[in-house]
Amino acid sequence: MFAKIIGLTAIVFVLAQAAGVGEEQLKYVTDIAKITLTQHEVNSIAHMIYTGKILYAENEGRLPNYSEEEWAQWIRREMSSKVGGRDTSKDYWDIPYTIEETDEVPGLSGSGFVVRSSGPDTRRQNEDDILAGYEYRN
Repeated sequence: MFAKIIGLTAIVFVLAQAAGVGEEQLKYVTDIAKITLTQHEVNSIAHMIYTGKILYAENEGRLPNYSEEEWAQWIRREMSSKVGGRDTSKDYWDIPYTIEETDEVPGLSGSGFVVRSSGPDTRRQNEDDILAGYEYRN
């Protein structure tokens, strides 16, 4: 899937250049591709946490108390076979993903965790963040 989206992005870039599309429009199209890829990655990371051993074998159904670097190492290790050639602990704007517990997972009603990308503006905790999360199993 990544290869198809990246290939499509390259084609759009070449066509936009040939058509004389301005830099602002090109950034907009590129950000759409990055948002799509980042959402896929955030979903994958959240799913791996939820279905993996990390919640239950290591911490009795809760997120382990990992530092940002420990989470980055975990993501790199778990995602290494899925994506080659880039640091998968960072989103497509090169900002580290954050993984945090929350009292209410957005779109759900219970406590759980959220994997978050800062999104196109690269600032955390605002309306353009890209996230995925799961409620804890009770």
